[in-house]
Amino acid sequence: MVGPSKIGKTVLCENVIGQEHMISMSGNDFSKERDFWSGIAKKAGISMSAEISEENADISGSAQRSTIVTKNYFAAKDKVLAYFREDEKVLVLDDFHYAPVEIQYDIACQLKEAIRLGFKAVVVSLPYRSDDAIRLNPDLTGRISIIEIEPWKEVELERIAHKGFKELGIEIYAELASKMAKESIYSPQLMQSICLNIGLLPESGVVITDEMIEESCRFTCMNLPYADVVRVLKAGPSTRGQQRLQYILEDGSSRDIYGLILKILADNPPLIELDIDELMERVKHNVTGSVIKPQKIKDSLKNWKKMLEPLGGLYQVVDWKDDTVYVLDNMFLFYIRWGIRQEKTWK
Repeated sequence: MVGPSKIGKTVLCENVIGQEHMISMSGNDFSKERDFWSGIAKKAGISMSAEISEENADISGSAQRSTIVTKNYFAAKDKVLAYFREDEKVLVLDDFHYAPVEIQYDIACQLKEAIRLGFKAVVVSLPYRSDDAIRLNPDLTGRISIIEIEPWKEVELERIAHKGFKELGIEIYAELASKMAKESIYSPQLMQSICLNIGLLPESGVVITDEMIEESCRFTCMNLPYADVVRVLKAGPSTRGQQRLQYILEDGSSRDIYGLILKILADNPPLIELDIDELMERVKHNVTGSVIKPQKIKDSLKNWKKMLEPLGGLYQVVDWKDDTVYVLDNMFLFYIRWGIRQEKTWK
């Protein structure tokens, strides 16, 4: 199942499969748990006791006991497959892109034989081919079905606002509902959060204003956990005491290359994919008096990728692939859009 972040892929699995039939894991789990089947067994609560054999021998009238302990991981696979068949369980492997690349291919190989034996699995990933290990594995041809989940459309997100505020007796104009949908960046969760926080504002009345939407967005931003992620990205790799070149921006601020990239990612319109040409166009509209070459942007984004991959989890917010930067987490993009507007320390 392939689709953008935070659009409801996991909820769809829960509704279709049923929580009682799901064993859920994240690709990030396999950055620590290297054995596929024992990892699933632990998650499912399947007992995996080791095989123990004992040997006794009489030496000079005294008994000597030797104990050999063998961990049998082949038995782990057999026990997991039997458990899944007998209890009608389905593995839901969420955020597959978080698994290290070499582990992704190992998982694909492990699934090949398991699927033939009746094992059922749903692999959930992002839409920019971070699931190549599954899609491009020739051994899985004909054994998988690809479900493409399209991003929520703006008109669908607008219905959340219109339906909810109608129940509260609050009026919202069409252009303001459209603005909220754009700021939600395809995410129904963000749309719901913005609506909720508008309702919690002390000045919330019978008509929603542009100022109320902006205040709600700022409040929503404060509740998102990306401050440390931004600090890591803004700092970039170690300079070993050297000062980075500062660029003067059209708004009068000065930023180094990493602060600049954060700024252009946060610019309008909010996009979760930007190729190098689009990035350079945004650079041109932001920087005054300096010429920045595309290679400088490419190298900086490669540095980000190297920095973030070992950190995993929450820090997996952007990726650089095929001369395109991908924002993996819509809520992170929302955070930097509204955080940059209120945190002058990001300069």
